[in-house]
Amino acid sequence: MVRCVKIFLVALLLSCVQSFAGYFIEQPYEDAPASDSLSALSFGGELQLVYYLSSVHPGILLSSEHRFHKHHSADLFAAFLFSGDYFEVGTDWRFFFRGTREDDFVRLGFSMISFDRYGKNYFQPRATLGYGRDITFFKNTSFLCRIELDASYIMGKALVDKSDDIFSREAHFSAALNIGFYLF
Repeated sequence: MVRCVKIFLVALLLSCVQSFAGYFIEQPYEDAPASDSLSALSFGGELQLVYYLSSVHPGILLSSEHRFHKHHSADLFAAFLFSGDYFEVGTDWRFFFRGTREDDFVRLGFSMISFDRYGKNYFQPRATLGYGRDITFFKNTSFLCRIELDASYIMGKALVDKSDDIFSREAHFSAALNIGFYLF
């Protein structure tokens, strides 16, 4: 049963990536619009579905992003899970491929994650690599939607499954699907 759920989640994530991955093949780089009205600051939030320890944990991420170049942006964010398993604060760098408001991007992130492990609180570093897309549904709007897939690694102590007193499982790796809404 667990294997079937894992295969389903991988297939779901791959189908999300596949629906945007053909964009560059369908529209050559030379045909992309030459200019776009980019605002420097955007604020918003994302709903997270984080997968680790064989289960999905919903959460929320709040972010403030500064686009300092048409291809580069940096943001500060805070995230927490509704289950209370961890709290995270960090920064991200994004590289946008075409440099327009509606664009694919690669994300590199570094954060500090706070969690409880056997009654003791830890504050560990975490590295994140992600791929996503910003989508504007209407022209000349002041908001966008963001879909992103992330993979993270916690350095040092790992998250622990607290459900069993005899056996415990640890997780350094996690995967997340983020769906967000940003105002700019």
